[in-house]
Amino acid sequence: MKKIHLMLCLALGILVSSCFTSYVSTKQVMGIHQGMSQSQVESILGKPDFRRFDGDMEEWEFHRDNGTPVLTSEPMTIVVQFVNREVVSMDTFRGYGRPSPMHPVMVPPAVNTTVEVYPNHEQAEEPRLMTDQEFDEFINKLKFTVMNEDQKKLINQMLRTYDVTSNQCVKIVKEISYTPDQVEMMKKLYPYVRDKRNFNKVIDILFSNAYKDEMHKFIEEYHRNNK
Repeated sequence: MKKIHLMLCLALGILVSSCFTSYVSTKQVMGIHQGMSQSQVESILGKPDFRRFDGDMEEWEFHRDNGTPVLTSEPMTIVVQFVNREVVSMDTFRGYGRPSPMHPVMVPPAVNTTVEVYPNHEQAEEPRLMTDQEFDEFINKLKFTVMNEDQKKLINQMLRTYDVTSNQCVKIVKEISYTPDQVEMMKKLYPYVRDKRNFNKVIDILFSNAYKDEMHKFIEEYHRNNK
């Protein structure tokens, strides 16, 4: 009887312990800082729910509840980015997963009748915007294109014929899985954007201020070189 009681206690302890690993306190989150190692982060937040990497860059995503099983808790997502296995940035979001940028829908501007030459456009006539149906067909094709290089080829092919709006760029960039590749694609798309004044909504997709600053510097340099 004692053995059965002991086994039940051990099972209950393991269950409670595993339950508590899905909870995190604000104090624990605030304990993550730049320069920490991956093992130090894991000792605080546990193992990540999702992991992404490219060369020396690595990203961990945690889905946790801010609180305890006893007290009221709130779902949250924690994204930690490492370079050379050390923390370089962190961001948190309410709910599970990264939120979509909350911006009002912008009506694309009227098509300019003046012919303007854009880099990499192979045709002499002015590139046009896609209709809603054409863009839906394109984005659906992009969704089912798995490999990153194949996605780039598909987007490059589209840009030979069409310009894009900032709203369309948001949807395109969201289909790119890794942050550095998102930045690369933003730089590729920007010269073809008709409503460049609205491009901040595309930059808002990026969770890291370092990447946002990189894009702002790129845009400044682009306009400085294309005056």
